[in-house]
Amino acid sequence: MKHITDKKLRIVFLDFDDIKNPLLGAGQAKATLEVGKRLAEKGHLVTVLCSRYPGYEDRKENGIKYVHIGLGTSNIRLNNLGYIFSIPLTVRNIKNADIIVECFTAPISTLLSPLFTKIPVVGLPTSFEAERFAKLYHLPFDKVEKFGLKQYKYFLPYTKYFEQKMKQVNQKVISKIVPEGVGAEFFKIKQKNPKHILFLGRFDIGQKGIDLLLRSYQKIAKDINYPLMMAGYGPDESKIKSLVKELGLEKQVIFTGKTFGAKKEKLLSESLYVAFPSRHEGFSLFSLEALAAGLPLVGFNIPGLSWTNSGIALKAKKFSINEYSKLLLKATDKNIIGKMREEARIFAKKYTWENVANNFEQFFNLALKIERIN
Repeated sequence: MKHITDKKLRIVFLDFDDIKNPLLGAGQAKATLEVGKRLAEKGHLVTVLCSRYPGYEDRKENGIKYVHIGLGTSNIRLNNLGYIFSIPLTVRNIKNADIIVECFTAPISTLLSPLFTKIPVVGLPTSFEAERFAKLYHLPFDKVEKFGLKQYKYFLPYTKYFEQKMKQVNQKVISKIVPEGVGAEFFKIKQKNPKHILFLGRFDIGQKGIDLLLRSYQKIAKDINYPLMMAGYGPDESKIKSLVKELGLEKQVIFTGKTFGAKKEKLLSESLYVAFPSRHEGFSLFSLEALAAGLPLVGFNIPGLSWTNSGIALKAKKFSINEYSKLLLKATDKNIIGKMREEARIFAKKYTWENVANNFEQFFNLALKIERIN
């Protein structure tokens, strides 16, 4: 039975991504969908303002109204810029909303939306690494981020790390830690006899650390009995395939392309564990899905994995290829990985989309109560 709240809120998400965007369709789009549809089931009116892309259509789906803004080219970086520069006017024109949820957007993180509206804005640290992009592009994105963070009154961090990062700049911000969630379907995946080690994600070398993974895997290629399954797509696909060839791993590394739905579930069911070599992450939805499917993680000791423990994740010193290669091999030990596979599902059970939606709703009501008092 659907629960309908007494107060129907008008909620607007500023999310660059759209689950149907063929250029991206990444984790935050999935999170916005999962949270948004549950808020809609509670009786709230949910709108998502996302970037245009080739073939986009404004639509209503799962009770969520999707409206697209920006350029809509086939170049995701141009679309990104178009979206960012359209935000000031877009936010000024939002009239019929009680709450705006702003998903931080690369490369500047903050979209500065509280400057353009009197509607309460809740920041969400989807992309919270302007310092990295500043070094990459030699532009002062980190200074924009620092200025922008001071404008927010409300913040929903995924972890204690993100809360502390915000409060170093903005001590007065009102925050509540709300991790991401995972769907029940991943707990239902039946584990089969493992056939491979799995990497699944966007083919982005800089963020996802795919070069670190391949160089680490190459060190143990003769000792490990499992091929490396590379599932996904992205801008660095040709570079990754060239690196595989350079390292002489053509026979051990298998590319599967875009991986969704039944194909994704099959890969998860036949995996021993998930290689998670990211240099930078917010709160990876896929890592949580992997755990729910009973697959431990082997990654680096980065803030984006601070929510995991040693019972379900092996973490190398960042970004040590020697140490990471040893962990990739260690995780093939049945005595070690067997218990971790059991613990992974138990650990993931506390993360549900229902909890996320309920926490969002409670925080929105708290923010509105504070606004009424002030």
